[in-house]
Amino acid sequence: MSRSRSVRNGLLVAVLSASLTLPMAPTAQAVPHSAAAGAGSGTGALPAATATWPGSGAVGASGWSGWSGGSIGASGTGVGSSGLSARGSLDEVRRIAQAPATTGRPAPAPAPGSDDLPRSRPGELLGELPGTGGSGLEFGATGLHSRPSAAALRGSAFRAGRAGVPCTADAVTDLTPRGLADFLTQPDVTADGCLRALIWSWDPRLAPVMSDAHIQAVADRITAVAPQHDGTDKAHLSELWTYLHAAVHHDFSRPEIDLTDEATLTSLRDAISVYADSAHTFDPTRNNAFILREALVVGSAPGLRQHQLPLIKKVLATMAPDARTATDPAWGGAALGALTVNYLGVNPGNQDTAFRAAVAADPSYRAAFRAFSGYAHLKGTPNAWVARDALSEYGRFGQIDGIKDAVVTDLGHLLDATDAAFGDYRAPWAVVAAWLNYYGMCERDNVCAPQIEDRLFPRTYRYDSGAIQVRTALPRAEVDRLYYAGKQVKAQFFRVLGTTRPLPDDQNSTLTVHVYANKADYELFHPLLTGLPTDNGGIYVEGSATLYTFQRTAQDTPLTLEELFRHEYVHYLNGRWAVPGTYGDGNWYDGDRTTAMDEGTAEFFDGATRDDGIEVRRSLVRGIVQDTAGGRPRMTVAQMLHATYDGDGFRFYDYAGTFFEFLWAEHPSLIRLMYRHLRANDPARFDAWRADIGADVALQRQYDAFLDRNIAHVAELYQPDTAFVPNASLRYANAGGVAAAFAEATRLAPSCRRTGDQDDLPRFVCAGRITADLSDSRSADQVFKDMSETVDRTLLDRTARAASNFTDMNCFFGPVEVWPGGESGSAHYTCEGPLRQ
Repeated sequence: MSRSRSVRNGLLVAVLSASLTLPMAPTAQAVPHSAAAGAGSGTGALPAATATWPGSGAVGASGWSGWSGGSIGASGTGVGSSGLSARGSLDEVRRIAQAPATTGRPAPAPAPGSDDLPRSRPGELLGELPGTGGSGLEFGATGLHSRPSAAALRGSAFRAGRAGVPCTADAVTDLTPRGLADFLTQPDVTADGCLRALIWSWDPRLAPVMSDAHIQAVADRITAVAPQHDGTDKAHLSELWTYLHAAVHHDFSRPEIDLTDEATLTSLRDAISVYADSAHTFDPTRNNAFILREALVVGSAPGLRQHQLPLIKKVLATMAPDARTATDPAWGGAALGALTVNYLGVNPGNQDTAFRAAVAADPSYRAAFRAFSGYAHLKGTPNAWVARDALSEYGRFGQIDGIKDAVVTDLGHLLDATDAAFGDYRAPWAVVAAWLNYYGMCERDNVCAPQIEDRLFPRTYRYDSGAIQVRTALPRAEVDRLYYAGKQVKAQFFRVLGTTRPLPDDQNSTLTVHVYANKADYELFHPLLTGLPTDNGGIYVEGSATLYTFQRTAQDTPLTLEELFRHEYVHYLNGRWAVPGTYGDGNWYDGDRTTAMDEGTAEFFDGATRDDGIEVRRSLVRGIVQDTAGGRPRMTVAQMLHATYDGDGFRFYDYAGTFFEFLWAEHPSLIRLMYRHLRANDPARFDAWRADIGADVALQRQYDAFLDRNIAHVAELYQPDTAFVPNASLRYANAGGVAAAFAEATRLAPSCRRTGDQDDLPRFVCAGRITADLSDSRSADQVFKDMSETVDRTLLDRTARAASNFTDMNCFFGPVEVWPGGESGSAHYTCEGPLRQ
């Protein structure tokens, strides 16, 4: 493969999969990820899109990882290699070891999506475009087309056309170049029917009919029939262009295909030119929109891009205020093709000097992109994203020598234009501000990252003398809810752990949280502020103990912000108190050793309560019900304990969470033993623990029975929704009053003190010693259960009636010392709760 083809392949995937990649850091990850699908694998899945930054090579399967929300392949539904999962990428926070430098990054490749719709993910076969709902149109591997029925698609691979050539690889592999062109125009060969099943999954039998001669014959057939094009598909232009798109797609990963010889480029260039100039090519039909997009995909190849400027201008004009096509999502697909040609041509990684020179010499071409700064008519339409991405591509022109200064200066003017048309801090304005940050010219217009951050996060809430700091635009009550939820999680975590001593090498004494006001702000500004992606429910940077996430609605994801925060807070607790070393590095992360433990305990402690232990969560059990729908077998305990992010996607989360809930209910000592191995930094004993539990047939039966019981009443199971007493309603403002009320209610003599400072919500801590009656001192499980019940009953239940301060008090205890006779056991307890300010 030539060097030019290699560089081009690293970027062309952006248009092939019609998808977006945000900058990714080469760090450890904790949500499912996959290598670039189809990159030489022969699987036929579309390749993962990549993004290349100035001065770097293409970033793909061999470099930075692709999107981290589960691989969605040819079916458009699979997550990981295990298939469908109830979870999506917005339900999970991506974990990385360190954040990348945030000195500014160029904008990502263009992709469909609007202010309130997520952009597409690399490798994904997209579903309906915004606004096509119920229209039967699909934006997929071959672009925008009518969606065939499942039955039609199943049978289409074996359907023969009138010419008698079956639509199978065996039948087409020996076709002559002219025979292939004839086959593609058979009445029963359609782009969204048998052709779709035939050409998108790589088969070696396709190689002979993707030779230079075959590609030229198909291009020449387009050149011959395009002048008679009437805006419909009577001439089968859709099928001819779809074949060429597939050839370009497979050229990405197959050395058998090479489109770079001059004769082939000439045939392709002529086909695009003649079709673009045909009298009815821009008739406002969706068929035309699809064909134009396919033609632009083909025109995105090296040696062709610089000839597409006139066509790109005409396609962008279909979004103009007076165009009938402006709000049609099908024509948005055509615009996507146009924008992506520009992205590939300007991107420094492609070194396309011919395209850059053509752009620099054509002010009218650049003006076609600039015009979108005033296209307010696109607001709220399925094509709102086109304005965003057209302006993003205008900003990219600043990467071309000779016009950089003029473009960067003009970006300042576009801030005012986009503000007037769309509003400041909306998507078109945001991409202009992002480019100004990238070019180092943000101070002039007061749009540098720190200024934007202050606008997005105007409030900072501090808790526990600064041990937790939250930056957000959310009101205090919403953030306090997260804090009180975290207190319940932490207390139950310390009960299981049996100690409050952090690991000796952990330095993360402060957890910092950034909560965006909504998903749209997160998607718009998070890459600008952090250099991190947004195809997720948030980012947790382990090295700095910093969480980035957003307030969400039920339309965004069924997972609430509280549930997500609880889960991520457990990752923080595990990192500080349980798992030695640096996240993603060292023995504990080899071979996904702690993957099931880390995600499983996060899901488990997510169900923590004040005085009812740790509840079985409804969402986890529902996830298992969905996973086993249709007779699919459950994951076994052994499979779950050895799950991997790459191999199992999100599937194991529900099983791991419910397994720890099962252990809590029936064998809590096994969880405590696991944590002892972790804190002792003993991977060998931890592995033995996993192996023993995974091989325990009786335990497997007990876990299955536990699931059966909970599935039977899944609707009644727990969903976290923490309530708390407002600070102004608390009775006591000092620890002395709390101590007296505590002692009177429990008949114990606690030592109580005030914690926190004047800027925080003040807290009290009461400590002492408590004794529990033991029903079976020989059982570690029963001793733990008896002490837990005694703490709940004696400390939490009795005090709750004494004063409002105790309503949100949480308690934990240390190791239980069994008395010589075995009838009782004692332990040190610690309780903490709020004081009135």
